[in-house]
Amino acid sequence: MTLREGDLQNTVLKKISIDEFEPKTGKSENVMVVGFHVNDQHPGKDLYKYLNNSIAEIRDVEVSPNPNEDGYYMVFLEVDRKDGVLDAVKNIVKEVENLAGKLKWSVSTPLSEELIELTDESLNTYVQQQTGVFLSKNDFDQQQLEAKQVEEENKLEEEAQSNTGKILEFLQDSNLLEAGINDGKLVMRDRSNVAELEIINFGHGPDVMSSLGIAESAIKTDFDKTTFDKFNSMLGEMRAIPIDEYVIIYNPAHKNILITRPTV
Repeated sequence: MTLREGDLQNTVLKKISIDEFEPKTGKSENVMVVGFHVNDQHPGKDLYKYLNNSIAEIRDVEVSPNPNEDGYYMVFLEVDRKDGVLDAVKNIVKEVENLAGKLKWSVSTPLSEELIELTDESLNTYVQQQTGVFLSKNDFDQQQLEAKQVEEENKLEEEAQSNTGKILEFLQDSNLLEAGINDGKLVMRDRSNVAELEIINFGHGPDVMSSLGIAESAIKTDFDKTTFDKFNSMLGEMRAIPIDEYVIIYNPAHKNILITRPTV
């Protein structure tokens, strides 16, 4: 019997399985297994026949002989793993909708703890489309962790570069002839002195002090007066004060402060 539009309505579930089963026509790094869930074996066989005659590039189609632990039969199809395979799967889904009707499809994949909507762009992250590559969940998680670390490092570097310009602009009201920042170190020079300080933080005074647990009441009384006389001579209208282990540089006319620490 020829299947007609809507013949499998209310028999196909909206959940699609990708990469949760081993392929039979090749290795996982080259072959993707896509599974549709149906509520009985008979509609499963109908869907099998329909997909077997599809114009899509499908390597193999079969129906599970028995229901799974949830009581559903599955129709499995195998396709080549390659760039763009997810788009090919979406086109196959459109063919299935000719029989099953429009559904809000979601995808289960071993790389994600949660179901992902078929239309969600994040699905590209969790469906492996590169020929010859198939990562385990552990390898995938490690790869994602390393990528996140690189992203955070790049973000910190961008923030540091942005802060560099702001700090140098902040120091323009001083008596310094020259100031530069390299590898997190501030080097200052006036007519007579050179000083180097490690940059800890820069920004709105109360915020950056709070982030480090610094209180104004912790100003040191046993500081090296000669060193701070030198700092303040270099800074002119600006000031340097010792709080805990830090040297706080501020401008009474501004809200921002620069938190530094003497280099060893």
